[in-house]
Amino acid sequence: MKYIKFTAYELTALVLIIFASLLRLLLISQRWPLTNSDEGTIGIMALHIAYRGETPVFFYGQHYMGALQAYLGALLFHLFGASLFSLRLGLVLMFILFLVSTYLLTSTLYSKGLALVSVFLLSIGSNYMYARELSAIGGYPETILFGSLAFLFASRLALSYNSIQPLPQQRRRLAYYICWGIVVGLGLWSDLLIIPFVLMSGLLILFFCWRELLRMLSTLGISLGLTIGAYPLISYNLKAAPGQDSLTTLWLLQHGGSSHLGLNYHILAREILGTFQISIPMMTGNPFCPVTELAFLGPSSPHTPTCTALHSIWGSGYLLLLAISIILSALTIFHLWRKRHKSSADQELKHALTRYSARLLLLGSAVLALYLYTFSAAPIDWPGIHARYLIGLLIATPAIIWPLWSALSSAKKQASIWAHSKAFISLVALAFISIMFLLGSVLTLGELPSTRLANQQDDELIKNLLHIGASHIYTDYWTCNKIAFESKEQIICGVIDNALQPSHNRDAQYYTLVKSDPRSAYVFQANAQNPAVLKKVAEEPEKYRRFAFNGYVIYQPLAVSSPAGPVPATQGR
Repeated sequence: MKYIKFTAYELTALVLIIFASLLRLLLISQRWPLTNSDEGTIGIMALHIAYRGETPVFFYGQHYMGALQAYLGALLFHLFGASLFSLRLGLVLMFILFLVSTYLLTSTLYSKGLALVSVFLLSIGSNYMYARELSAIGGYPETILFGSLAFLFASRLALSYNSIQPLPQQRRRLAYYICWGIVVGLGLWSDLLIIPFVLMSGLLILFFCWRELLRMLSTLGISLGLTIGAYPLISYNLKAAPGQDSLTTLWLLQHGGSSHLGLNYHILAREILGTFQISIPMMTGNPFCPVTELAFLGPSSPHTPTCTALHSIWGSGYLLLLAISIILSALTIFHLWRKRHKSSADQELKHALTRYSARLLLLGSAVLALYLYTFSAAPIDWPGIHARYLIGLLIATPAIIWPLWSALSSAKKQASIWAHSKAFISLVALAFISIMFLLGSVLTLGELPSTRLANQQDDELIKNLLHIGASHIYTDYWTCNKIAFESKEQIICGVIDNALQPSHNRDAQYYTLVKSDPRSAYVFQANAQNPAVLKKVAEEPEKYRRFAFNGYVIYQPLAVSSPAGPVPATQGR
C-alpha cells in the first residue's frame, strides 16, 4: 500500500470513472443499445456455460473471437440471474478497468493532467462509441482493455529497466513480464484486432529490455503469461483441422473478402474514403450523421453534402492530430538521441527517450490499425458497421490529443505571442471535442424512449409466440438468436434462406431441434417475408394458421389431428 499515492488527481479520476460507470449502468438498465442476434449468440453461449457446463473456445460458428464475454456473463448469471443486463454488466466492468488502465498509462507516459482529460473524454462519447462498449458481440471491450494494459506493462518495464537491479525489483519485473504475457494472450484469444497493439508494445520491450530478454527468466515469464492467457487459443490450434487454424483464419479475415477486388485506383479510393469519411468519424466520436448500412442495427443519415462535410472535417482533424503527434514525438526522439551520445550516463535523458519512444509506438499502433483496416474489404462495403474494427484507436486517445495539451502547458512557461496563439487554438479544439462528446451523450440518452418501445415489442412478440405454442420457429438470422436468448431458450429457432435451406445457424443443435418438430412455425417480419415460405403456404393453405402481430407474420402448421380449414386472413394483433 505504501506505493499508492492518492492525490487530487486520483480522486478526480475516481469521480470520472464512477460517473462513466453510472452512465453506462443507466443505459444497460434500459436495455440500450437494442440487442441483436450476434449479442443473442453470446447470451446463449453464457446460458450453456452456466447451466449446461459447456466450454466453448470461440464465438459459436467461428474459428476466431474468443468466448471471454460468454464466460464472464455465465459467472454474472449465477450472481444476478440470466438477463441482458447481467450479460452486459461484464462489459461495464471491462470498460471501468480500461479507464483505470488509461489513467495509469497516460500518467506514466505523459502527465496526470492529460490523464484526467483522456479519462473524461473516454467517459462520454457518441452513441456509436457507447454501443460498441456495451454490446456483447465479442472482442471489442477486450481489445481496448488488453491493448491498453499491454502498453501499460510494456511502458513500466521499459522505463524501469536497469542492468543492475536488486532482487525485489527483479521479482517485480518478472511479474510485469508475466502480466504482459497474460493480457496479450487473452487479447489474442478474444479478438485479433489487438495485433497492432501487441506488436508495438512488444517492440517497446524489445528495444529497451533486450539485454534482460537474453536471460532465460524474463523470456520464460513472458512464455508463461502467454500460455496462461492464450491457453484456449493454443489448445484449439494444437487440434485444429488444416485451414481452420488461427494463422489461416487471420489471413482470410484480412485478405479473403478483398482478394477478388483486385488493386486499382477506384478500389483504393473507395477504401481510403470509406475509412477517412465514415469509419474514423464514427469510431472516434462524431455525434452527427451516423451511418448504418443495416437499418435495424441503428439510425442512419442520408448521404448529403452537409453530412459529407461533417465527416470530412472530423476525419481530417483526427488524422491531422495523429500526424502532428507523430512528427513531434519523432523530432523529440531525434534530439534526445543526439544528446544521449554526448551524455550517455544521464538517467533523466534516458527516461525521456524511453517515454517518447513509447509514445511514438503507441501512435504507431494506431497507424498500423488504420493501415490494416483501410486496405481490406471492410471500408468498401459497410464502412459504418465495420467502423467497430477501429475501436483500438480509443487506446491511443491520450497520444492523439497530446499536441493540444502540450500547447496549453507550454503557454504557461512561454510569454510569446506564438505560444499563446497555439494555446488558444488548442483550447478551442479541446473544448470543441468535449462539447461534441457531451452532445453525443445527450443524443444517446434521447434514444431511450424509442429503445424502450422496441424492447416492449420484442417482449410482446415472445409472449404471443409462446401463447400460440410456437416454441420452435424458422426465421431469419437477425431475429433468431435474439429471440432465443431473450426468451431464455423457451423459443428455439432455425435460420433458413430463401430456398428454405439452413443458413448461418450459430448453434447447429437449434436447427436440428426445429427441423424435428413438424409444428415449427415460420416467423418473418411483415416487410421482409420469405418468398419460399409464402409459396409453400399458398400450395397448401389448409395446413397452416396465420398470425400477424408485433410487425411479424407467423405461419404455424396445424396439428395432424386437427381438422383442415382455410388460412384465416389474420389473427392476433
